[in-house]
Amino acid sequence: MDPGNRLEDVHLNPQYFHLGVDLILHRPDNSVTTIDLKTDSYYGSDPVRKVWGLCHPDSGLILLETISQLQYDRKIEVGPDGTMHVKERHDVPGWFFTLQADEVYYYFIAILNDASELNPIHLEYRKLARTNESMVEVENRLLRTLKIDRDLLVSFNLRQARTWYESATESAFDGYRGAANAPYVTVVRRAKRDNFIRNGPGRSHGAIFSQVLGTLC
Repeated sequence: MDPGNRLEDVHLNPQYFHLGVDLILHRPDNSVTTIDLKTDSYYGSDPVRKVWGLCHPDSGLILLETISQLQYDRKIEVGPDGTMHVKERHDVPGWFFTLQADEVYYYFIAILNDASELNPIHLEYRKLARTNESMVEVENRLLRTLKIDRDLLVSFNLRQARTWYESATESAFDGYRGAANAPYVTVVRRAKRDNFIRNGPGRSHGAIFSQVLGTLC
């Protein structure tokens, strides 16, 4: 980060939940950039290692959530007077269209630890978060505990990405993926990551984990 800039962490501040903002970058000229953070564990170098939430084989994709809730319960209901109508459940657009952050920082990271190593630290972190106590020591301990296979940080301006999305050809994507929940389905468009960086709005910052470790006291 450039000298003079200040990074404010607001990911636990309810004031920013509806905006989808996790960080605010303050510059010396009083300008600000709001940032949303996303992570993806599909970046592992091992084609068979699969540990939910921690490590999966590299997908080569960046997922853009286009529909947060695609309602599939559209039953016809009969009212007391015998008239029929469709049950009102509207689809909800995904974060790619609803976020109000300026930038998205998309972090691909494949973690080699077992969940049993990390769960106690995570529980401690959550306890401190609930009581608004400092989490710096726990965060640093977690970072030192992590065993990283590979990592990659990609960022993009959200407005530019939406413009690119509207004009990109089908060859820039690899279809859609849906994740079923109880009353709805979440839908993401699978953009090819290398093309998103080379010919689209994506900016690659390379692997950053070793740099972060180097900043710890």
